[in-house]
Amino acid sequence: MSNMRTMEIEIITIGNEILSGRTVDTNFAWLARELEAASVQVAWHSTVGDTAERIGEALAHAVSRADAVVMTGGLGPTPDDVTRRAVATALGRRLLLDETVLESIRDRARRLHRKLPASVESQALIPTGALVWRNRLGTAPGLLLDQDGVPVILLPGVPYEMEGLATEFAIPHLRERSGRHVEAFTLRTAGMFESALQERIAELPQWWHGATLAYLPGYAGVDLRVTVAGTDEATVAATAQQAREELRQRVGAVVYAEGITGMEQVVGTRLIELGQKLATAESCTGGLLAKRLTDTPGSSQYFERGIVTYSNASKIELLGVSAADLERHGAVSAEVAFQMAAGAAERAHVATALAITGVAGPGGGSDAKPVGTVFIAAHGHGTTVVRHHHIGGMRVAIRERSAQAALDLLRRHLSGMPLDATFEP
Repeated sequence: MSNMRTMEIEIITIGNEILSGRTVDTNFAWLARELEAASVQVAWHSTVGDTAERIGEALAHAVSRADAVVMTGGLGPTPDDVTRRAVATALGRRLLLDETVLESIRDRARRLHRKLPASVESQALIPTGALVWRNRLGTAPGLLLDQDGVPVILLPGVPYEMEGLATEFAIPHLRERSGRHVEAFTLRTAGMFESALQERIAELPQWWHGATLAYLPGYAGVDLRVTVAGTDEATVAATAQQAREELRQRVGAVVYAEGITGMEQVVGTRLIELGQKLATAESCTGGLLAKRLTDTPGSSQYFERGIVTYSNASKIELLGVSAADLERHGAVSAEVAFQMAAGAAERAHVATALAITGVAGPGGGSDAKPVGTVFIAAHGHGTTVVRHHHIGGMRVAIRERSAQAALDLLRRHLSGMPLDATFEP
């Protein structure tokens, strides 16, 4: 295989539970993303049940067309875990007991003070000629076989075990075999539609040699994923830096983070820098905003409390919202959002607060305030700002996008950024 050509692989996921729809194949999604970042192209994907015959057929077909094959699942100790036997039969190899693997399995059981069922020792049966990759998170090892120059990689189906072995062994092996250098980065944006981003970025990517730009929209906004691959490491690095700088020049105002950092982490970091604590007041999001903030380890440094005021009575009692304003303007209004944020800050004795009130649907909307009408208020630096949003989508999307919009508003407010380009899902 030429080093100039992108490696093409096939992923085979194994399991009756996947074919029945009872289990979502998250292993494939994770592997495909990680391999793409390593410039290893997934050209084919198949799923087969837990039968030796079908596993063997899928493997033989994959070996005939792919540069490498990765199989996940069916390496456990139960009777339906038949991948080892199926692969050994399909490739004409014997299964032999590997004493090193067996001792590793026994040692793990001793350390965890577990009685070892005899069936677990079947995981020490290894096809002849296989390279064994130690599984630090479980008992079934990863395996690498060479079949007429085509690597065949076997990984367990348990997601965290598969990810650990793939990260430590499989992906580095495939990247090295491809002979290509890869750099990738992700810029996370909020506040701009995918079409608007494409229009703003325009022709930029055509000047990045060996690079691809992917637009990845979601509830949190649009991620911009750039992958640069080539045979010269210095050129790849220079192109990646060029792409990063030029993207930030074009769309920097809506970039809130790089990598996998979430908006809640960005806001938390800013609150720590300011030495402030935050309170939240939520209606239509029902505590989602507080959950996102407290999902981050260490959030107790800056998160004081979250108050869910779904009813008008709770808004009055817990946040001091004016009954007259609720009657005059309605619970979904700028006036009420303003008072919710100010009230949360006052009741919690903090300098910073966020409030959300809106119509998440599917019912409850009106001509004046249709489903997706949301008001968000951010209190900080001694002032309270309110923004009115029309958020599209179903109930889940409206709630998720409202929480993201609130965090983005607070991020901008605390950083002294312009507030006119607010989140528009």
